[in-house]
Amino acid sequence: MTEPTRAPFKRRTIFIKKQLQIRYMMLIIFSVLCGLAIMTLELTATLNDLFDAYPVLVQPIYDEFIPIVASFFYKIVIYLLFVVLISAILSHKMAGPVFRFEETCKAIAKGDFSQRVHLRKGDNFMELQDEFNKMMDRVEAEINKNKQGNNQTHE
Repeated sequence: MTEPTRAPFKRRTIFIKKQLQIRYMMLIIFSVLCGLAIMTLELTATLNDLFDAYPVLVQPIYDEFIPIVASFFYKIVIYLLFVVLISAILSHKMAGPVFRFEETCKAIAKGDFSQRVHLRKGDNFMELQDEFNKMMDRVEAEINKNKQGNNQTHE
């Protein structure tokens, strides 16, 4: 049994399974924001302790605090944009294969047992793809065997 040749499939959009991807991205962004909040609290507590212990030495830092915070804020915004971009790409590598599996399952449910899942190199779930395709090879072989058996009994 030869596998039908197909043109390599290419996704044109980043958001294939919008709900899944947005939840995944929000989880990543939330965890990054929590880390930034913890880091900011730690930094603030440390600076307060230093100021209490050495007010004369730390005063120049407090005098420049607003420009430092502004610079820090801009860097955080840029960092968060990178996090959003990277999480979108990662979620795409997860949602794309899920979408592909769903589409293949729909075709099989309509009776086309020749369908197989074909993921792109680098996508997640490659092992699942291989096992799914092996399972469908077996299912299709059993169906063909049963059809041949039924045809022979009716002759």
